[in-house]
Amino acid sequence: MRYAKLHTAPTTIMDNCFAGKIAHSETCAGRMSHGASVGTLYPGDPFSVEVHFDPEIPGVKLPTLIGNTRTLLIVSAQALALFEKHLNLGEHESFPFSLINHKGRVHSKDYVFLNPVGSHNVADSSSAFVRFRSGGIYDCGKWILVEAKLEGLPDLIRPRELSKEYLVSERFIKLVEEHGLTNFEFEQLEHV
Repeated sequence: MRYAKLHTAPTTIMDNCFAGKIAHSETCAGRMSHGASVGTLYPGDPFSVEVHFDPEIPGVKLPTLIGNTRTLLIVSAQALALFEKHLNLGEHESFPFSLINHKGRVHSKDYVFLNPVGSHNVADSSSAFVRFRSGGIYDCGKWILVEAKLEGLPDLIRPRELSKEYLVSERFIKLVEEHGLTNFEFEQLEHV
């Protein structure tokens, strides 16, 4: 099975809302952006967590996937239900929150953070990793995935080499397209 990169900061439709600051759960948001479990840390009242519209982006339309620059996967609760019914998501967590509009009012409570927990070693060593001087990876200019390492993996994964990113299977993409889910951008990747 082939995988593609899922972008969490889609740029195609500027009418869509875009997530800005997150209130009352900064620790959880930071941990989720790298695939760490936050089940015991997430507030008991999940709707006390607020995701505010980005004030720099005027869009208010609610897409299926809400874009953000924090590498969080923010999807509608309906999309999550669809994914859980038809795909293998592997170990994952989901947490609802209050979506706050530009006027400071609750705009929706129908979205969740989808957090695939953990990561998988799937990249070929010839991938164009961008490294810190210390050797740690902070970006990848070109992913090259090893097909043998992808066998039997869930339809939504994080690569171990850069766990803040998301890779999705062809089945995931097909489901998104068949159901007309909005604001999803995929980047096809090379496989060896």
